[in-house]
Amino acid sequence: MERKLFMVGYKRLLMLIILAFSLSVGESLGYAEEVRGVTDDTIKIAVLGDQTGPAASVGIPIAKATRMYFRNINDKGGINGRKVTIVVEDDHYTIPGALAAFKRLIFKDRVLSILYCGGTGQTVTLMRHIEKEKVPIITVSLAETMTTPVKRYIFTPSSSYDDGLKIIIDYIIKDIKAKTPKIAIVYPDLEFGKAGLDATEKYLQRYNLKLADKEVLALSAIDATSQVLSLKRSKPDYIILHNAAAAIISFLKGAKRYGLKTPIYGSFYVSSEDTISIAGSASEGLIAASPYGYWSDSTPGMIQMRKITEKYQPGTKPKIRNYTQGWVTSMICAEGLKRAGRDLTPDTLVDAYETFRDFSTGDISGPVSYSKTDHKGGRTNKLYKTNIKKQTFIPITGFREPAFRD
Repeated sequence: MERKLFMVGYKRLLMLIILAFSLSVGESLGYAEEVRGVTDDTIKIAVLGDQTGPAASVGIPIAKATRMYFRNINDKGGINGRKVTIVVEDDHYTIPGALAAFKRLIFKDRVLSILYCGGTGQTVTLMRHIEKEKVPIITVSLAETMTTPVKRYIFTPSSSYDDGLKIIIDYIIKDIKAKTPKIAIVYPDLEFGKAGLDATEKYLQRYNLKLADKEVLALSAIDATSQVLSLKRSKPDYIILHNAAAAIISFLKGAKRYGLKTPIYGSFYVSSEDTISIAGSASEGLIAASPYGYWSDSTPGMIQMRKITEKYQPGTKPKIRNYTQGWVTSMICAEGLKRAGRDLTPDTLVDAYETFRDFSTGDISGPVSYSKTDHKGGRTNKLYKTNIKKQTFIPITGFREPAFRD
């Protein structure tokens, strides 16, 4: 009888041990399955950007580049045994649209990470949500506010808008060897413009210079007559056009109409192919800074990008620089996923990004580096000059950093 009771008790104890072990293993497996956007064989990555609104010319090619890049990755077996699924959400380039899209991606689609996140305003609005939900982001915005101060889950793929302005100033003084040049700036009276103005003024102080003229031109301006005539009176030696959208075209056409012969240098948005296609001959001689290369470049990374794109789209037309930006961002994301290994979570992905030291994109952009205290991808830009016949920009320098660090 005692032996029988003992055996019953022993069996019950054994069953309890097995049950406890099973629960432990189940919890461990459950944890792995519960990582947002990650299963045994898939990784969900999102693209959040304008597909139908005023910035769709940026958002559409970026989304296409991301899909194309990861399609090629998946066809080669994926990353660490997992295929990458790309989910695209349209924010219509509005802050309410970005908030709604973010919530869908995190709580419905359950993505691991989001690329691009709309423009500067959208990303700034989303920052507290990004940090709360632990969503690794690589932004489309290159504003210094994205990474200064550093935020654990937010990265930029390259240098900032301000770096391009600094490199323009270096070029005027060090390459052209201008002696005490009179430099003017044309900018919009909003955060983007005022930040660029401030960066330019501070950087000129490194050379013991001050701006000779400051002209405000709204992004939506369809006429720049007063600004052009004012610059003709102040007679600067060089003009920096730090603007975007309609203002770029209005200023260039106004400069040609009124015979403003001063050399013009453009920041990031000026170096879009649209500047040439819309402004036409008014963009002749324009030099602009860009942290990304162009479809026509002969660099190893660009040759590879063209080869892969043409493999899936035979006879494709040349892609614009926004496509290149999407490609570079996808390269960074894929490398981060690879370095994170099979134990993939939002935090292991962030940790993986922070191991980047001069990661090469094949000269599509400058080398990419991150650390725990610096999430800006780099500080390099190339200077390019317009080629009206080819409807593109041709490099006149290699990738370079500003001569002075802040």
